[in-house]
Amino acid sequence: MAKRQLKLGAFMRPISIHTGAWRYPGAWPDANFNFDHIKTLIRKLEAGKFDAFFMADHLAVLNMPINALKRSHTVTSFEPFTLLSALSAVTENIGLIATGSTTFDEPYHVARRFASLDHISGGRAGWNIVTTSNPDAALNFGLDDHMEHAERYKR
Repeated sequence: MAKRQLKLGAFMRPISIHTGAWRYPGAWPDANFNFDHIKTLIRKLEAGKFDAFFMADHLAVLNMPINALKRSHTVTSFEPFTLLSALSAVTENIGLIATGSTTFDEPYHVARRFASLDHISGGRAGWNIVTTSNPDAALNFGLDDHMEHAERYKR
C-alpha cells in the first residue's frame, strides 16, 4: 500500500475570512495591512508543518451593503504578489498560493506574475485560478459592463 500523507493548507485573506474577526478579544484589527503580524502568522504555520498559505483575493471591494463593509475585517488587504514575494524571504518551505483572475488580465501578465513569485520563492508558488464574478470589478478596469459568465470561462 502506498504511503499516505495529509497536506495542510491555510486559507486566509491574508489573516481571516470571517468579516468580524477583528472584533474578537486579542485580535489585531489592522492585521490585513500589518506585515509584521502576517509574517508572525506564516512563520507559525511553517513551524506547524503547514504545506501552503493561500491568500484569497478580489478585484473589487466585496459586494456587501456599505454598513456591513464598515464593520468588516475582509474589505481589502495587500496585493497578493507583493505580499507573497515578501513572505517568501522570511520562510523556507511553505507554499505560497495566490488567487489570480483570468477575466481582466492577459495571459502574459498572469504568467509573468506567477513565474516571478515562483522564482523568488524557490519554486513555492501556486495558483488559485478564478474568473471574476463581482460585476463591480469591471469598473476598476475602465469597463462599463462585466463580462458574461460564458465569455469569462471561454477566456
